[in-house]
Amino acid sequence: MSRVALTIKNAWIALVFQILYVIIQFFSRNIFLENLGDEFIGTVDTLKSILQFLNLSELGIGTAVGFALYKPIYDNNKESINEIIGYLGFLYKRIGFFVLGASLLLLLFFPLFFEDTSIDLTSIIFLFIALLVSNLLSYFFAYYTFLLQADQKGYVTITIGQSVFILRLFLQCIVLIYLQDVMLWILLELLTPFIYIYVLRKKVRQTYPWLIFKLKITQGVRNNQKGLLKKIKQISFHKLGGFVSNSTDNIIIFSMVSHSMVAYIGNYQMIMNNINLLVSKLFDGTNASVGNLVAENNLKNMLIVFWEFMALRFFIAGCSTILLYIGFDNLIMLWLGEKYLLSNTILFVLIIIFFMLQVRQPIDSFKQAYGLYDDIWSPVVQSIINLVLSIIFVLKYGVLGVFLGTMISQFIIVMLWRPYYVFKYGFKINHMIYWKGFILHLIYFSAAFTIYYFISRNFSVDSSTNYFLLFIELLKFGLLFFLIYFLILALFSKGFKNLITRFYKLIIKRIK
Repeated sequence: MSRVALTIKNAWIALVFQILYVIIQFFSRNIFLENLGDEFIGTVDTLKSILQFLNLSELGIGTAVGFALYKPIYDNNKESINEIIGYLGFLYKRIGFFVLGASLLLLLFFPLFFEDTSIDLTSIIFLFIALLVSNLLSYFFAYYTFLLQADQKGYVTITIGQSVFILRLFLQCIVLIYLQDVMLWILLELLTPFIYIYVLRKKVRQTYPWLIFKLKITQGVRNNQKGLLKKIKQISFHKLGGFVSNSTDNIIIFSMVSHSMVAYIGNYQMIMNNINLLVSKLFDGTNASVGNLVAENNLKNMLIVFWEFMALRFFIAGCSTILLYIGFDNLIMLWLGEKYLLSNTILFVLIIIFFMLQVRQPIDSFKQAYGLYDDIWSPVVQSIINLVLSIIFVLKYGVLGVFLGTMISQFIIVMLWRPYYVFKYGFKINHMIYWKGFILHLIYFSAAFTIYYFISRNFSVDSSTNYFLLFIELLKFGLLFFLIYFLILALFSKGFKNLITRFYKLIIKRIK
């Protein structure tokens, strides 16, 4: 299969499974809140954030290995692939034992950390162990997924993983509705990862029969991978910045606002995270494609693809943010009730963070493909800005302050510094080319929004009384913005024009 064909295959399979996962997660969240309570769900979300902190010990190994695999896969160098994957397993198993030890030590402090909660401590410990085991399995047995992803076969992992975890959510709902057994609910959280690992390893053996599962790591192998180890150390700092930006918000809210508020925020985050996942699944195969493109080292082709990605990301981000702002409150009202509504200001800041996350992705893809992680100071600065501002602002503005800190830190480092770094040290061209194109796409979005705003003022957004009416409202306003924005990009954005041409040729080829 060609690079484009594999990218499309990854995208449509990922999209189908993600939609199914979103649907069942959407309804299961309601069932979980009704049967387990706000405090329990808030505790679950906090435990997941704690485990993400422990996962910092992974130090970005997976990202570095993905980058290291692009060239050997392009050259079909099976010996090098075996060595890299074997070295990955060597590192991951040691990290797994470290995470296990750190988690057991952390358990000793649970009586102190959860002293103010009304939830039984035994249930909290059992839940933490279930989530921990799921993480440890990935360290000991699931690290082969990085080979599938780098080889543009991420759809294999998605098909297996999403099928198993959709089954888990379904069974957990059944357990709560008919048996009302919390321990059995947690037990399902513990058991389903074993099914995933078993099926995944079997598939990897079929796909790569030449892959050595238990490669002996000699001193020679370690010496050969010194460059990879250096890259891992650099990426570790970037993992720290990513964690502080994405995972400490819940911990700060849990400790400085309230336990239940984590569940309230979690409802908003679940919707936005699922949209992010939905979009990322569309682009699931593109990182490997970009890695392959960079391996070819054709600057002209790389820039064409970059601006196609940028135009498409702006288009998706623009359409998504409009729909989120129009329909979010109505969706929460229908889904969970007025009790779970947060202020419009919080929603607006969360939408800005969501928008930035979308339009930054083309830069992140090429940064990873080039292996540009020398700027180890940037995630440290981002982490400090985020934590300091979030703690200062939470004292004055409450929950809103936490997200203001996140938004400001991401803007300074991710939106301003990172593009400059990629264009100067990756593409090795003047970074002003990026700012010119980026600002133009901001203007296109602003123009589309302005036209949409004046047209939509003639229509009112009804307070929907059911999901179908809400869907019709969102479809009506979403389609209006979609058409306006599509026409503006098709007329003025060179990247979007190239993208339309690319898809047109692909469709014609398929028809013929």
